Amino acid sequence: MKQLLLGDLPKAGEPLKHAIDDDNKVLLETDIQERINRQQSRLTKKELKALFKRKGQLHKQLNELNYNKKIIRQDEYIRLKEQLIYLFKTQPDQPPRMIAKFDRVKKRCALIELAMNDIKPVIDEYEDVSNQITAHEELIKWEVEDTENFEAFKREARTWEAQLQSAFKQSPRLHHTGFDAKGKRFIIIPKIEKIIIKDDRVLFLVKTTSQNAIEKFFGKWHSALPYGVDVSSLISEETLENLSIACNRIVTVERSKRGTNLFYVISRLDAPDGIPNKVNYQQVVDWYPIKEHKKAPFPFGVGEDRKVIHYNLEDTPHVLIAGASNGGKSNLVNAMIATLVTMNTPDEIRIMLVDLKGGIEFTHWRNLQHQVRPMATTPTTVLEGLQWLRLTMEKRLIALEKLKAKNFLDYNVKAKKKLPRLICFIDELATIVGLNDLTKALHGEMRVLSAQGRAVGVHLVLCTQHPSVEVIPSVIKTNMMLRISALMPSYVASMLIMDSAIASNLPDVIGRMCSAFGAREKTAQTPLISDAQIAQAIKTANAYPAPDESQFEEDKLIIVAKPAFGEEDALNVALHQLDGVLAVSRINEIIGTKLISLRNLRILVKGLIARIKEDGGIRVDGKFYDIKKVGSAHHLIEAEEPEAKPEPIPLPVEQPIEQEPPLKTG
Repeated sequence: MKQLLLGDLPKAGEPLKHAIDDDNKVLLETDIQERINRQQSRLTKKELKALFKRKGQLHKQLNELNYNKKIIRQDEYIRLKEQLIYLFKTQPDQPPRMIAKFDRVKKRCALIELAMNDIKPVIDEYEDVSNQITAHEELIKWEVEDTENFEAFKREARTWEAQLQSAFKQSPRLHHTGFDAKGKRFIIIPKIEKIIIKDDRVLFLVKTTSQNAIEKFFGKWHSALPYGVDVSSLISEETLENLSIACNRIVTVERSKRGTNLFYVISRLDAPDGIPNKVNYQQVVDWYPIKEHKKAPFPFGVGEDRKVIHYNLEDTPHVLIAGASNGGKSNLVNAMIATLVTMNTPDEIRIMLVDLKGGIEFTHWRNLQHQVRPMATTPTTVLEGLQWLRLTMEKRLIALEKLKAKNFLDYNVKAKKKLPRLICFIDELATIVGLNDLTKALHGEMRVLSAQGRAVGVHLVLCTQHPSVEVIPSVIKTNMMLRISALMPSYVASMLIMDSAIASNLPDVIGRMCSAFGAREKTAQTPLISDAQIAQAIKTANAYPAPDESQFEEDKLIIVAKPAFGEEDALNVALHQLDGVLAVSRINEIIGTKLISLRNLRILVKGLIARIKEDGGIRVDGKFYDIKKVGSAHHLIEAEEPEAKPEPIPLPVEQPIEQEPPLKTG
């Protein structure tokens, strides 16, 4: 069965565009079963009052048993136990104190579980009573909504009836026309005898035969259709096509089991717009593609035929998202992050957040343990993060080459220690424009990452409101295999991001977006995720065992160059990446010419060497270094700091005698 998100049925008169797949209509049986269950949930006033009273008694009893404190303590110890188990799996050689701690935690968990078992009957009864009350309240709420919907469906059916009658009058084969005795022209059309309204469709019974009293007695019938109109005309393809155009719905024909009744059927779900105007995040999560879990799938939304659309980072490694304010861009990114961090442990996926709006958009995710680096909120920290990501990518490329692995998934199959995917989310690219050399440096890092990151599990998700060449150069946009856009104000703006006019033709619905993956274009309603759902996602994600940081510890020691490259930066590069060699050519190979020109770098290093010689050495990060020339290069060598010469004691200076202030009187 193909995926379908049924969700709420379309409102009466809501326009539709695409048909629902026939296989998916089977899911309507689920709705019928839900109604049966709801009817069984109905309670009388007496039963409801008794349940509320019993719920209060059980609530009081649980408070007396300190249920809340016990459940919180149980969660804490279970989480601690899982962390220790993970620690012993990854690092078996633990000191005796850790083994003793693990034994104490296991015993404590067992004691708490025994305590919880004693009050389990009370907990079960409380949950059962609460569920009965909730089911009854949902039934009442559903009945109110169903009544309102049915009234709207009735008005909608009357509108379609009028449209069918109008189509009958306009088609020569579906009516009889003539003149009465007074010479007045008349039109006789087939009569719609009955209207049957259902949630998914409306049936119009056409009166084809009739009986008078005598015919009824003898069991005879006569045609009730206008003169010259026959059944074959009513059910022809041409007629059904004309009726469909008139009603803006697909019109089909059904016959009763005996074949005596003819129904025109107008589907409320079949075409016209299988895309809903609102989709809740939880509805999309229920359709998570488990078989593609290794590829790191994330939701795009609900598209044609109300099918849930997921993409994955293996097939679409880099994503470009564009759209004006309030178009749903940030909401989609939050839904992507929530899915990735709840469905994957920190050892499977790590993320790096870049929020150039001062941290406003990603403020919810600040305490997420999946983050591999602190959130970057300024262009300077963004460059540091991207440079670190590039260096990590280069290390992974070397690791893949050693194992003869073709891609990220192949490496994780062959390697003893698996690598997590690294995903960098950048919220607003336009903020980095106009920063001269810094802008060029940022674009340069993104170009390298987008070109080489796919093979080693490094991904970029770039967002912008202004998809111009200045914000995202063509060389970067070309590597963005998946492009997503909200409504664009013009054809030109749509061409910039999607290379087609699809984004300028979207309906003005918040959250409605289009995507382009190669030549394939799709339109969908992106899921709406609330603050409460984000909070729940963070809680779920942080419940995983703490991530293994060992593979990143060495990388974090690397000091990357800052945009304003100075003497301190040159010393850090020489000490941490060149084993103390203070050579212009080798420093230039590492940092390039984006941060400082080769000429200025020579001047900087020459002045630094002269100053170190003059001062007799230099202190860096608490250590003292001397400089010596070995061959043609200067080396920083750790040495003992010479004792400082005692400063001369200054002679005392005679201070003027200060007069005491006069006493205040009165």
